[in-house]
Amino acid sequence: MILLELSCALIVATYLAVRAYYETDRGRLFRRMGLVLAASWTAENSVIHAYHFYQYSPRWSIFVDHVPLMIIIIWPVVITSAWDLMNALAGRTGGRKVLVAAGAMVFIDAFVMEPIAVQSGLWSWNEPGLFGVPPIGVLGWAYFAVACLAIFDWVDRNRRSPWLELGVLVIPMAFTHLTLLVTWWGALRWINHPINPWIAVALAWLLHSGLALLSSRHPAAERLHRRDLLIRVPAAAFFFVLLGMDAQDNLPLIVYAIALAPPYLVLTWRARGAQ
Repeated sequence: MILLELSCALIVATYLAVRAYYETDRGRLFRRMGLVLAASWTAENSVIHAYHFYQYSPRWSIFVDHVPLMIIIIWPVVITSAWDLMNALAGRTGGRKVLVAAGAMVFIDAFVMEPIAVQSGLWSWNEPGLFGVPPIGVLGWAYFAVACLAIFDWVDRNRRSPWLELGVLVIPMAFTHLTLLVTWWGALRWINHPINPWIAVALAWLLHSGLALLSSRHPAAERLHRRDLLIRVPAAAFFFVLLGMDAQDNLPLIVYAIALAPPYLVLTWRARGAQ
């Protein structure tokens, strides 16, 4: 587990170093990463205390109450990299469509990472779902991401004081709890059943094949710089290594995870190289 945690720390450090190298306002970058880090802990820890839907393996070395430290530092990378990528695709900064797209990307990324992590025994859920992961758990991170990014977007678009970004420490947590409760009691509570893995595999390949086809034709792909995609490779490689180590007997999960590759490969092919 120590090697795994050191790998997580190296991935985060690499992301920050590369991202900061190309950032014109490094103070804003590190401030926002720190705010999302703190907010990630308050939101997740409060959700675990309130609902007891899942728990982390005791094999993690350092916990901050119920959440491993390495998990806390990973989520800012997942969320901010999704926003950066969607902003680059849109050719502008912010906007409702970009926020929704970033939230959707966090949802898709999480629905690949979660089953692999559960298969590897890093944490476990107490409700059924896809490969042991209930959809409500993944939706929670998408809700949280959109709430955090909406605050940053509002500050940027309206040229508000950076001090107002402190709202990230409270508002996304409250929003996440509210949306989780509405989603659970309004819908998912009544259809809470295991999901057939091969149906999920078929849907994943259908979705990602469609995204790959769209990426091959849409001019927005040419707005990307290749580094916008390559910066996400270390984290993706980490989970695929886990997949190879711990899911050798779980063919549906392997095929499901590989479905994520085609749109990224097409986008990387069409993106601009170093200039």
